[in-house]
Amino acid sequence: MKIIHLIENIDDRYGGPAKSVPELCHHLNNLNIESEILSIKLFQNENNELITKYDLKWISFKYEIIKKLRISLTLNQYLNKEIKLTSNLIINIHNQWNYIPYLALQLKRKYNFKLVSTIRGSIKLDKLHKKIVWILFQKTMLNNCDLIHVTKKSDITDLRELGIKSKIAYVPNGINLEEFTNLPTKKLAKENLELDSNKKYILFLGRIHKAKGLAYLVNSWIKIAHQYTNWDLLIVGPIYDKQYKDKIISNIISHNLLRRVHFKGMLKGNKKIEALSASSLFVLPSFSENFGMSIAEAMAAKLPVITTHGTPWQEITQYDSGWWIELTDENINSSLKEALNCNDEELKQKGLNGFNLIKQYKWEFQAKKMKEIYDFILFNKNKPVFIYETGD
Repeated sequence: MKIIHLIENIDDRYGGPAKSVPELCHHLNNLNIESEILSIKLFQNENNELITKYDLKWISFKYEIIKKLRISLTLNQYLNKEIKLTSNLIINIHNQWNYIPYLALQLKRKYNFKLVSTIRGSIKLDKLHKKIVWILFQKTMLNNCDLIHVTKKSDITDLRELGIKSKIAYVPNGINLEEFTNLPTKKLAKENLELDSNKKYILFLGRIHKAKGLAYLVNSWIKIAHQYTNWDLLIVGPIYDKQYKDKIISNIISHNLLRRVHFKGMLKGNKKIEALSASSLFVLPSFSENFGMSIAEAMAAKLPVITTHGTPWQEITQYDSGWWIELTDENINSSLKEALNCNDEELKQKGLNGFNLIKQYKWEFQAKKMKEIYDFILFNKNKPVFIYETGD
């Protein structure tokens, strides 16, 4: 069995899928399933630390014509060749709304191989270009899949309401807990990041983009920072929207809070671990997440979490590991104040509760479930209980 994972980009700057897809491939390889990642080159000097670490097979193809469309004729040619030469092949795509699903649909019609579509992003038709793409090919592609894989269970209902009749499997992303077994002390982590050792830190870890809701957190911090002089805000992540970041910085400067907000840019590997270790609270006010890798990483680092109903983490409430709230200015403000009013022991206990929650999401467990999915659609083996058909 060979799985080709097809994604628009896999550079470290791409966000959550740049970690979840290589982790999945690595753990599938451990189960003797050959995995290959194909992507389109969108950045200069692209790199993925996990692909390098695990020595995964990865080929990046140049785009033609318009970057935003992700059209790549060389990728098309490569796939045509691979499909003809490879037996027991599954192509697992990890994108919607662009050339990747369009190409998958055309190739599926031509060769009738087994096709899996993983939903990594909002499936809601909330933008004009999505509505256009849905009519042109997106809906047809999803209904021609052998299976759709979702990492957020509510996507099943959304897909059915949109008229998608394909089988759907619910398997969340995983977490590699080995990364978090030897965390540096808070003191050392702060020193290495050149942070004040006497301060506590609220961590935002994610792409600097409107979809991640950073402005909500900054607006709340502006309102309450003067009440919590022993706390500062730490912001870590690649810039995806410079204009958005510039507006946020301008807002911070206008309220004379630049010394209380620390932008560290994109941190990888040990540096990212240090950012988690240096912090005492994690906040991601995202509009929508199919999983939210940074949320899982925060819980693995034993941090209490504030996040939104746009993320699939209602278990945070069940485990008393933080705050799972509707995204509004008032809710962000009130939950942040409630968290900062907790003493160290209360925050520590919430962090431990979150760690107990995230232990259930180890990559080894999720990769085995994906193997069951691939065995089912390729060899007609027993149907896993987490696969849902129309009417289930």
